[in-house]
Amino acid sequence: MHITLISACERRAVKRSRAILDSYAIRTGIRSWATPITLEGLQELRGLLKASATRQTAVACYRNEGRERMRLLWVVGARDSFGPEGHFPAGHTRRRQPPPLWLRIVGLLAHAAGLAHDLGKSGNFFADKLARAVAGGQPEADPVRHEWISMRLLQERRRGADWTQAWQSITKPKPLCAVGGLDAEGIDSPQRAMDYLIATHHRLFGPANSASTPTSENHVADGNRSRELAAAGMLPDELLELLERLEARLVRKAGERSPAFWRGAAILARAALILADHGVSARPCPEGVHGCGLFANTKDGAYDQPLDWHLRAVGGRAADFAWRMAGLRLPGLATESVEHILSPADERGRFAWQNQAVAAVSALRERSEGGLLVFNIAATGAGKTIANAKLACSLSSRPRFAIALNLRTLTLQTGDSLADDLGLGEDELATVIGDRIASRLHAAGKADDPAHAGTFESEGPATEYDGRGGEVELPEWMKVLTERRPVLRSVIGAPVLVSTIDYLINAGEPGRQGHHVSALLRMIDSDLVLDEVDSYEPQALVAVLRLVQVVGLMGRSVICSSATLPQPVAEAVFRAFRSGVEMRCALEEREARFGIAIVDDRTAPTTFASDADLPGQFADHVGRLLAVLRKAVRRAWVQPVNGRSGEAFWAAISDAVRRLHEAHSWAGPGGKRLSFGLVRVANIGTAIRTARQLAQAFPHARVACYHAQEFRIQRYLKEKRLDFLLNRKRGDGHIVRDEEIIELMAASAATDVPFIVVATPVEEIGRDHDFDWGVIEPSSAHSIVQTAGRINRHRLREVSEPNVAILQYNLRWLEGRPGEPCFVRPGLESKSQVHRYSSPDLLALLADADLESLDARLRLGQGLMARDEDRIVSERLKTPLSILDADGNKPAEWMTQAFYANYALRDGVPHEAWRTERVNGFWVFKRQARPGEKESWMTRSLDGEVPRQANDWLTWDLDELAAICVDMDISPESGLELQVRYQPEGAGLSWDQSFGFF
Repeated sequence: MHITLISACERRAVKRSRAILDSYAIRTGIRSWATPITLEGLQELRGLLKASATRQTAVACYRNEGRERMRLLWVVGARDSFGPEGHFPAGHTRRRQPPPLWLRIVGLLAHAAGLAHDLGKSGNFFADKLARAVAGGQPEADPVRHEWISMRLLQERRRGADWTQAWQSITKPKPLCAVGGLDAEGIDSPQRAMDYLIATHHRLFGPANSASTPTSENHVADGNRSRELAAAGMLPDELLELLERLEARLVRKAGERSPAFWRGAAILARAALILADHGVSARPCPEGVHGCGLFANTKDGAYDQPLDWHLRAVGGRAADFAWRMAGLRLPGLATESVEHILSPADERGRFAWQNQAVAAVSALRERSEGGLLVFNIAATGAGKTIANAKLACSLSSRPRFAIALNLRTLTLQTGDSLADDLGLGEDELATVIGDRIASRLHAAGKADDPAHAGTFESEGPATEYDGRGGEVELPEWMKVLTERRPVLRSVIGAPVLVSTIDYLINAGEPGRQGHHVSALLRMIDSDLVLDEVDSYEPQALVAVLRLVQVVGLMGRSVICSSATLPQPVAEAVFRAFRSGVEMRCALEEREARFGIAIVDDRTAPTTFASDADLPGQFADHVGRLLAVLRKAVRRAWVQPVNGRSGEAFWAAISDAVRRLHEAHSWAGPGGKRLSFGLVRVANIGTAIRTARQLAQAFPHARVACYHAQEFRIQRYLKEKRLDFLLNRKRGDGHIVRDEEIIELMAASAATDVPFIVVATPVEEIGRDHDFDWGVIEPSSAHSIVQTAGRINRHRLREVSEPNVAILQYNLRWLEGRPGEPCFVRPGLESKSQVHRYSSPDLLALLADADLESLDARLRLGQGLMARDEDRIVSERLKTPLSILDADGNKPAEWMTQAFYANYALRDGVPHEAWRTERVNGFWVFKRQARPGEKESWMTRSLDGEVPRQANDWLTWDLDELAAICVDMDISPESGLELQVRYQPEGAGLSWDQSFGFF
C-alpha cells in the first residue's frame, strides 16, 4: 500500500516524530511524508510513534486508494488536531454547543450532593474520632456514620429546620434511623436522588443480607447513642445557603421526571461524586486556607483539610467529573484494524455464516438508534470468538469493546488469539486477569512455544488485577484514578479489552466504590461481549445482568455468545438491557426502542425491534436452527449405574471407559493402539478419587487429573501439554511423533494404552481440546453439551459408534441423603423443592432426547431435561429481575447491600493459600490463612499424603517443578503455591501426589 503521513506535532514532539518518520518514509514537505509500505511495516511505525508520543504529538496516516480518495487510517496523539475525516484545519472557530438538559441536571445533582456529602462530619462523633487520631489513639468506628447523618440533616433542613433544629431533630433513635421515603418509593425525585448519593458514597444501604427495602443497618451501629449526638461546630452560612440554592435550582430545572430518569442520573452522578471525593481527599490542602474549625480528615497524624473547603472542592469536582464522564469519547480501533477484522470469510468455507451475520447487524444498526442487543448462538467450534469481534466492529463507527470471560485461563488465550488472528497492536488490545503470576507464566510459555501456550487459574475472587497492553493516552482528568494504578490506563483506554468478568462486573456493583468507578468508566464508552453467558448459575447470572443493565444505560451494545443459550436466559438478558435502555432514553427524552439480532452458523439471521415479541422471535429462530440436519459427530448413550454407592459409580465409569476405548482407539507408535479420553466429573474431590480408581482399574492406561487445586506451575505445565497434544486441527501426526507418547507406548507391555484425563468443569468451557471419547457425570444439560463439545471437536469425523457416555446418576445423588438436591455445585437445583428436576435419573430425563447426534439441541430443544432447566432458571430469576427492574413491587431494593451480596458473581467463601519450600534439604508446607502479600506464612503439616500411582500421567515431582520455575524466571515459592477454600480448624489439607490436593 502507499501511505501519506502528516505531522501536526508541537514543541519537542516535532523532533522525535520526525526522526521516526524519516526512517520509514520520504519527506515530501515540511511536515508531510509518503512511502509504499507493508501492513507489518505500518504497524511497526505506528507502534514506534505511540511509544514516543506525548501531549504534543499528532501524526495522521492516510492510505492512497487510487484516484478516488485518501483514506484516514489512524491518528497517533492529539486527534483533535485533525478533523473527523483527517482534514488538517485551515483555521479555528470555537463554537460552544450547549450540553443537553439531562447532563446539566446530572451535573447539578453531583454538585449539590458533593456540597452536602460530608455535612455529618461536623458532628461530635466524627470530630472526636479525628481528635483521637491526632493524639495518636487507635482508630475507632463511629456509632453513627457521618454520611448517614449528612443525609438526615439535609432531610430535616428541607422541612424548614435551621442548623441547630436539624441536629436536635435527629437525636432520637427512631428519627435518626428514618430513611426518608427511599425505602418505600425508591428514587423518584431530585431530593431522593441526592439522599441516595449522600448516604451511599461510602457504602450501600442495609440490610447486609436479608431481602428488604433500604434500612439504616449499615450506617447506624448503635442507635441508642443518638442522644449523645450533637454539632461540634458551625459550617459557614454561605455554604449552607449555596447548597439550598443549588438544590432549588436542581428541582426547578428538572421538573417532573420518571423514576427511570432519576435512577440513571443517580448512577452517573454517584460515580462522579466518588471519584471527586477520592481525588480531593488525596490532594494536599492549599496553603493559606482558613476553615471553620471543623476538619474533613487527618494526614500523617495531623488535621488536614478544613471541612468547608473539602465540601466546596468535592462539589465542584463532582460536577466537572459528571460532565466529563458523560461525554467520554476514547479512541476506537484504527481503520486498518477494523478493515482487517471485517475482511470477509471464504464464502465456501465453514465460517461463511459470519459474513451474513455482519451484514445483518450492520443493516440493523443503520435503522436503529442507540445500542443493539445481539445473540450469537453458533455451534461449538464454529468460530464464535472471531465472529464476535466482527460483530463488535459492526456495532459502531468507532469500535470499542470489552470481552468478558469467566475463566482466567480463557482470558489469556482469547487475548492472544485476537492479537494474532486479527493483527491488533499492543496499544489496541489490553488483557486483564486477577493473577500476576498467571500472567507471567503465560507470557513465559508463549515465548517458549507460541503456538501451544497454556496457563493456570487460581480460584477465588480477585481484587487487584494484572493487565497486559500498551500505553494508551487518557484525558488528564483521569489521573485521579490512574496515578496509583497505572494498569488502568490500558484497561480503560484500549479499544479492545479482554477481561475476566470479575473486573468488568464491578460496573454494576455500586458497593465496590473505586473498582466500580474504574469499570464504569470502561463501560461508558465500550460495547460488551459476554462469552458463554448461560454458564453462570442463576445467582451469579444476576450479577452479569447488572453489568448488562449498565451497558444499556450507557447507550452501548451487548453481544451474548453461547451455543446453548436457553430462552429464559435470553429473556433475562433482554429484560436487563431494556431496563438500562429505558434509563438512557428517559435521560434523553426519546422512545425506549432498540434493535435485536439473533445469528448462528446454520440459518439466516433474525433482526427485529425491541417492541416485537422477543420470546416468540427467539423461539422461532431456535426452531429453525433445530430443524437443520447435522452429521453425527457425537453419539451418546446413558451408562447405567447399578447400585446406590460410590463403588457402583466407579464401576459404571470403568465399564464406559473400556467400551469407548475399544470403539475409538487408533494405531499409534510401535503398532500399539491408543486413545485420548475425557472423564468429566462435578468437583475436585470426585476427580481425585475417580482418577485413582481408574489408575488402579486400568494399570495399562495413563491417567491424569485436571482441576484447579494444584500447584500453579503443575497446572500450567499440564494445560500446556494438553493444549499441544489435543490440538488436532491437522490430524494426529504430531501425537504419533511426540517423544513422550512414543516413550510411554514403548514402555507399556500392553497392546492398548488409553490416555485418560479426569477433569472438573474447568475443561468444559474454553479449552480447545479434541478428545476421542468422553464420560460425563451430569450436572445439567448445559454441562453435557459443553463437555461433549470437547469430543471430536477439531476433526468432526462422522461416527457410527457412540463416543460419549452420560452416567445415569451423579455421585452427589448416589452418596447423598434422600430428598437433598443433587444437581448442585455445580448445577441449577436449590434447597427449594420447586427448583428441582423431575428426576435424578438421566434415563428418565433424557428419555425423549436425540442422543444419536449430541449437540446444542439437547439444551435448546423441548426434552424433559431442557424443560426442567428452563423452569428452574425462570423461577430463580423472577425475584432478582423484579429488583433489577425496580418495578412497582420492588422499587428500592436495588440500593441495598443485600441485593449484591445475595446475588454475587462468586460465592464469597474465603480462600487460604498453601505452598511448599525446601528447608534444610526437606520440603516443608506452609499455610497463609488469607492470601495476600503482607500475610505471614506459617509452617503446617498436611493431614495426609497419598504416594504416586505408577501409571499416573502429566505429573512432576517437587524437585522437577522447582527447577522448571527457575528456568521460567518464576520463584519456586510462587510456582509451588495453590489456593483452596478456607477450612475451619480441624479440617486439613491432604495431597495425592499423582492427582492433586483435597
